[in-house]
Amino acid sequence: MNEDLDTARDDLAFLRALVSEGGQAQGAVGGGLLAGGLCYGLQCIAQWGLLVSGWQAPPLLGLAVGVLPTIIFLAILARLVIRDRKASHNGIGTRALNAAFGGAGLAAMTTATIFAYLAIRQQSITTWLFHPIMVCVVQGTVWYIAYAIRRRGWIGLVSAGWFASALLLTLLIESHLFVLLLAFSLLLLMAFPGWLLMRNGPARR
Repeated sequence: MNEDLDTARDDLAFLRALVSEGGQAQGAVGGGLLAGGLCYGLQCIAQWGLLVSGWQAPPLLGLAVGVLPTIIFLAILARLVIRDRKASHNGIGTRALNAAFGGAGLAAMTTATIFAYLAIRQQSITTWLFHPIMVCVVQGTVWYIAYAIRRRGWIGLVSAGWFASALLLTLLIESHLFVLLLAFSLLLLMAFPGWLLMRNGPARR
């Protein structure tokens, strides 16, 4: 009986922490989502422009479009991690949401390696395009977890948007619209919600 009571108290404390620390967790992940959505959303727009224009871009430009967004994103992410380590936002709620979105990032990097290897081995760009579809599914799952924790309607809409994007991207996988839809998904479902989370998070100095 005592063990059951202790477990119930621990569960209640965990739930209270998730609610009370929501703003801290939101501020911690919002910056990373905003940076990732902007970097990769704008990258997709640039790639779409190159595709539809038919312009034979210089190799260095193509390399910059492919690599530079990741370099910028990693630099911003490193700065955010260092800044948050100095802050005192280390409660249960903060760690729970940070772990969920951090896990999504690790999943994205892992699937990128897998699909890149398979695409090179099979000489198939279509194989590589399964990666962003998988990212959309993972993002939808993580945002659903956030919705289950915070119970905010707009967070549920973001989750549904990611799942819908994954389905639409599957239908457009052989069209130039694939890259454009992915760009809008990143800007609307990652960058914009990231900005909202930052705005609703605690003030930073």
